[in-house]
Amino acid sequence: MTQTILLVGATGMFGSRVAHHLLQQPDTKVRLLVRSAEQPDKQALLKPLIDAGAEVMEGDLADEDALDRATTGVDVIVSAVQGGPDVIVAGQVALAKSGVRNGVRRMLPSDYGLDLFEATPGEHLMFDLRRTADDQIAATGIEQVNVLQGAFMEMFGPKAGTFDYDAGTVSFWGDGTQIIDATSVEDTARMVAHIALDHTAQAGKFAFAGDRISILDAATVIEAQTGRTFQPHSMGTEADLRAAHEDALQDTANPFKSVMLAYQLYMLTGQTNLTDLQNERYGDVKLETFAQFAARALPHGVKN
Repeated sequence: MTQTILLVGATGMFGSRVAHHLLQQPDTKVRLLVRSAEQPDKQALLKPLIDAGAEVMEGDLADEDALDRATTGVDVIVSAVQGGPDVIVAGQVALAKSGVRNGVRRMLPSDYGLDLFEATPGEHLMFDLRRTADDQIAATGIEQVNVLQGAFMEMFGPKAGTFDYDAGTVSFWGDGTQIIDATSVEDTARMVAHIALDHTAQAGKFAFAGDRISILDAATVIEAQTGRTFQPHSMGTEADLRAAHEDALQDTANPFKSVMLAYQLYMLTGQTNLTDLQNERYGDVKLETFAQFAARALPHGVKN
């Protein structure tokens, strides 16, 4: 039977790839809710999705009438939104409530990442917001699947900061040997499209990871791929990182400084590593290893 999927956040980097993969699925109608489709950059991004069959509706997450129009006739809501509490909590909860009013079966909130349910409350602002949203979404009664894929492999790319391709350094806290769950953006989007349409996927956590790799092992792969040498640089011990994070939590003028340090803390300690991976659930999805990702993604702008 044909399923109708409502995707919110399709004009973002990740959401646009989710839309692309949803549109490749058979017996699937894809509806995109966007705040405005008139901006030139959004028009350019939306055009190939519209050409592939996506329906676009304009509306804001704070507009109940717009949400009801968007969720009418929908089977599954996929959220790929980013933002503060007005979007992550209030907006997603309003979306879920609209879905319940209109008979939507399932919602995939915008959780994508480490296992935020294992994070210590108060340490990571964005994880706190997502857990709050998930709790309130659950209270609406809609079925909820929380997609967790670890870190994006792109965090090891030339523009992400862990690896400084100009200076030839790789920076980390600790000794660089802690294993990190990681999946490429493309594979995550591909899996989300499958999960959204999978009637048998259980509510709750749905975890997968393309690879489990340490920063030092990633450096070895990148060096082999690019022909570059990266000098390892430890920024301090776990205790040093916790102290820096505690200081950042007091800096209310820049809340995202503590968020970045919290990500690094959890990747250092392994506290939010994934469990019960479902990598093999969909036979036509073969998740990239980090070496495969590096071979595909890193030559652009690195070797040349």
